[in-house]
Amino acid sequence: MSLEIRHLRLIEAIAEEGNVTRAGGRLFLTQSALSHQLRDAEQKLGTPLFVRLNKRMILTPAGQRVLDSARLILGELRQAER
Repeated sequence: MSLEIRHLRLIEAIAEEGNVTRAGGRLFLTQSALSHQLRDAEQKLGTPLFVRLNKRMILTPAGQRVLDSARLILGELRQAER
């Protein structure tokens, strides 16, 4: 398993935007590209991170744990870049 920064960013964006289309716009990715990256992250972790309800994306408990870690890591990265 090896998540990349891009995976953490997309998990954060989907969680905050609530759907793949808006998250894709925020990350300048197509919906298809974002869906592929999310599927890749879920395969690497061996668990779903979101439950898909219509067009809404709801975090699973595992997804919430990854999001919590992603926010810490991305916050540290942003601080280091400043």
